[in-house]
Amino acid sequence: MNLNKVAPYAKAIIAAIIALLSSLITALDSGGISAQEWLTAVIALLVAGGAVFSIPNKPPFVPEQQSPTTGADPAK
Repeated sequence: MNLNKVAPYAKAIIAAIIALLSSLITALDSGGISAQEWLTAVIALLVAGGAVFSIPNKPPFVPEQQSPTTGADPAK
């Protein structure tokens, strides 16, 4: 499996899985999972995955780098 193809989607996939598992763990507290709890878990999966996927990946801000517009060091 080529990880470069999956890498842009990794944070959305992980967020969706965490949302799904969190809602299922809460649902298991009552001893079983009803149809309504499954539906809530699936909705949580879709909302979390979609919300995180819609945020673009940006490189981290590093203040020590030179400004791309002026070429000057912003710390000086």
